[in-house]
Amino acid sequence: MLNILAGVISLDINLYLVMKKIVLLFVAVCLMLSLSAQTNFQNLVLDRALDKAKGEGKMVFVDCYTSWCGPCKMMAEEILPLKEVGEYMNEKFVCVKYDMEKGEGPEIAKKYGVSSYPTFLLLNTDGSLKDRVVGASFSGEEFVYKMKLAIGDISTVRMDSLYAAGNRMSRFILSYLKALQATQQYDKARVISTELIKSLNDKQKAYTTYWFLYEDINISPLGSENVDYLLEHAADFREGVGKEIVNVKLASLFEVQLEDMLRGRNKQASLADVEKIEKQLRACQMTDREYLADYIVLVKALLTKNADEAFAVCTRLYPKMAEDKLSYLYFNPILTLKGKWSEGQKAELIKMSKDLSTRVKNLVLKDGLVNFANAMIPNL
Repeated sequence: MLNILAGVISLDINLYLVMKKIVLLFVAVCLMLSLSAQTNFQNLVLDRALDKAKGEGKMVFVDCYTSWCGPCKMMAEEILPLKEVGEYMNEKFVCVKYDMEKGEGPEIAKKYGVSSYPTFLLLNTDGSLKDRVVGASFSGEEFVYKMKLAIGDISTVRMDSLYAAGNRMSRFILSYLKALQATQQYDKARVISTELIKSLNDKQKAYTTYWFLYEDINISPLGSENVDYLLEHAADFREGVGKEIVNVKLASLFEVQLEDMLRGRNKQASLADVEKIEKQLRACQMTDREYLADYIVLVKALLTKNADEAFAVCTRLYPKMAEDKLSYLYFNPILTLKGKWSEGQKAELIKMSKDLSTRVKNLVLKDGLVNFANAMIPNL
């Protein structure tokens, strides 16, 4: 009986040891798969990385970062470890990363003209630059797309040469602009897009094919020829692109200008500037965006120190305003007219501030509105 019991115990122990080895092996395999799935950054100096890439038939991918760069950390923690990113990068590149302020980083930054972070360099095995991608991506799919764009037939470096050689085929120019947009080379994109738009007739300019040029404020910023044309031909764009799509873009253009004035960021704005925007707003027939007309009235009232006009629009505008806008558009206009408010108006502004504090969810804004009502407005 004791022999049987001893045999059973021995069998259980052996089974336990076997199972333990299987579990440990499983964990190790999972760990290895996890590590291999993410982008494999190798601890190599650049010359050694170039040699290794040549031997493996790959290119070199260089992540240029700094310790203080927030987007660099986001890329390192959230995007580059993704499975779909790692699988693509490990197949195509020997990957290295360098702090541009330490070690050989400053030399690399100087050699390849790195001045913004993060910048990702794609190098041939002789050390020449194949392409660069500047800025963060917000999904693995977006990042891989940019990498494919950079090393494929539509590499922006290659396209630079084709454009300089005189290639002006419309399909090529569109591909070139989209490549520049994807790699955030906006200075170059602005120049080329302006040349392209000038080559089109009025009907073509309002085609949906070219809408991405007007829609991207980095390519068509306020004051650019593209935006001026859009404002002057809004009806054509509504017909060619779609009414609501165009109206959303137009509203954002007016919002940027007027909200900068309301929050005190544009201190050089004159009454003539506001009247020009008002004229453009009427020409664009933005009748479904009544708040923009209120913005105009309020900005004018601030510039002319007209508290009565300001009071009328404030009590109409702010109770309907979204919380995120309220946080940066509410306080400055009221403070700007210090010494102009009547006692009755101040009493109403105090009441409005307290009413708004009960509606908002953001605790900082809630406390700010209460303190504004109790401590600031009475002394205006």
